[in-house]
Amino acid sequence: MDTTRGSALNDSQQRRLIVTCQYVDRLLADLEHAFIEAQSNSPFGRYANDLAPAEQRLVRDYIARLRTQLLRMLDGQGLSATPIRIALRHSLLTHLSYIDIAVEELKPHYMQGFGAVAPEAGSALNGIVEELHGTIGQLTRALSAERSADLKGRLERIGPHPDFTLLDTLEEIVTRYGLVEFRTALTTVLDTLERRGLELAVFGRVSTGKSSLLNRLLDRDVLPVGVTPITAVPTRIGFGRRPRLRVSFADVPARELDVDALAEYASERQNPANAKRVMRLVVELPAPFLESGVTLVDTPGLGSLATAGATETLAYLPHCDVAAVLVDAASTVMAEDLTTIGLLVNAGIRVSVLVSKADLLADSDLASIVAYTRDMLLREFKIPVSVLPVSIKPDHARLFDDWRENELAPLIADQERERRMTAARKMEVLRAQVESRLQQLARAGERDGATTPRRVDDRTTDVALQTAAGRITELERRIDELTLTLPKRTAEVVSKAADLIVNKHEPRRAVGQAFREVTGDAAREVGRDLQDLATSLAEVNRQTTAALDIDAPGAPDSLRHAATVREVPIPDLPPAIDVPHEGAERILGRGVARSVIARRLQRTVGATLESTLNDYAAVLRRWALNALDDIRVEWTATTDSVRAAIDGRLGHGAAASVSDLQSIARDLERISLPVLR
Repeated sequence: MDTTRGSALNDSQQRRLIVTCQYVDRLLADLEHAFIEAQSNSPFGRYANDLAPAEQRLVRDYIARLRTQLLRMLDGQGLSATPIRIALRHSLLTHLSYIDIAVEELKPHYMQGFGAVAPEAGSALNGIVEELHGTIGQLTRALSAERSADLKGRLERIGPHPDFTLLDTLEEIVTRYGLVEFRTALTTVLDTLERRGLELAVFGRVSTGKSSLLNRLLDRDVLPVGVTPITAVPTRIGFGRRPRLRVSFADVPARELDVDALAEYASERQNPANAKRVMRLVVELPAPFLESGVTLVDTPGLGSLATAGATETLAYLPHCDVAAVLVDAASTVMAEDLTTIGLLVNAGIRVSVLVSKADLLADSDLASIVAYTRDMLLREFKIPVSVLPVSIKPDHARLFDDWRENELAPLIADQERERRMTAARKMEVLRAQVESRLQQLARAGERDGATTPRRVDDRTTDVALQTAAGRITELERRIDELTLTLPKRTAEVVSKAADLIVNKHEPRRAVGQAFREVTGDAAREVGRDLQDLATSLAEVNRQTTAALDIDAPGAPDSLRHAATVREVPIPDLPPAIDVPHEGAERILGRGVARSVIARRLQRTVGATLESTLNDYAAVLRRWALNALDDIRVEWTATTDSVRAAIDGRLGHGAAASVSDLQSIARDLERISLPVLR
């Protein structure tokens, strides 16, 4: 509050005048919001616009006059309003967090307070939450990204280019029909066109050696390396005259730091679950490899402890130009790898698979692994995928050098052409998706009439999708419940071990067998649930696309997740556990002996067994939730376009207002020629 010119009012009266003026201004803002709401297509809008255009102008003019009067009156008293302005982006992100919390409270266990929730209603509620969380997350990531959302303006700045004349048409169609589901894909094409140089991203599961490989390329230890999940958010590394680190946050200004501080923000140990709300990490280095213009990206490991980090990886994934997916030579290709490779291929990105830690295998075994992986990927994706062995060990330097010289050097030498080809591939993927969406609109209009009336079968299909998605959330809760109760099964292990000892089994071996039986039962139960879920989701997706007569990406591959399930971790008994040798069965009757042995085992090893079960429960839970995340990612990828089609057919959104089938036909003709020739 500025009082430099003085006022006849005392301090309390001045504050009251300021506060009242601010309150009046907020009420005027409410009037402006009422105008906006009355003109929107919100299905929950409170206002119907009954003002003529001239009346609307009159009201706006008077609002402006009132504000002028407020400022004049304050000025007359020698006062001025000095509001603290909050960045709109921060406010939007904060409100999205509140919306996300409100959506979370639609889950059945919160709804129980309003009465018992029927099982079928519970599944539908979980599905609604799952879908809304996904959409809110997409908008949050879009607002958090450091790039402009003004697609039209960005297109104009790029200028006309003979190879990408279709891009402006796609942007126009996406905007006209309200096809919001394609705006992220359109943005990735623009990102690719706008940047200079090539962006090489490295993906892979935890501890496959991503950071070590990049450090080897840079010829210096820059990225944190460890056997535990370390990377919380993607880290971009580009050329700079001096080493420096720039950290961008979701809620505070960016900071420029020394490169040595990278682990503080990029490691799971120092930034668990990205608690510091880091949105972007950019490292600049005077490294020779980067002078050509190549940018390297180290991504969070899929299947890591940092679930949020895995989400960041999947959100970033379509934005790179070239991708290297590391696969551990000791474990070959797993579900996370197939998901990542599939998403990269479907996004039009050049991808190669690197069999890391190749020094662990003999030459003959390594050759077999490489050939097997190459053949399997060809069967899986129907296109050849480059597969090469790598190692950072000095005595296997030839493998690293072969990859750098034969795979990377040609791309770097002609990186501008490769970047443009990547943009063209991404745009062809987008063109095909938009074409399919317009064909769906046309078929709906021909079958149901151009007004696309709300159809009962479409509603039924939508509920089926929600119920199916709800099973993902339900299994998540079931995994939590099962793993939480596992440590409480110590008495069951003791009981089984006592039975075995009475039947002449050596005590330590008996306890180990009982331990494996109990933990194995829990692991197999979780595994079966994951298999059943993936299979049922695939079936729902097939039924949905058939019922709606639309084209959609392939359904989740239940066999892929079955492979994951077969690799469920089942531990052995810790070697340090001390099991007393029993002899009671030789002295007492079997029944009495069994009771004595059970009590003795509980007393001597019960606490250790409970602690070990607790440790294994954490491992099993982490493994199961990672497998569930794979299913969630594939399910979301396959149903986004299906849900958008249902929105249009049920009369929701801008797409449903299109009534001119001839206009759709013309737009289809405009984009019918593929970008790549």
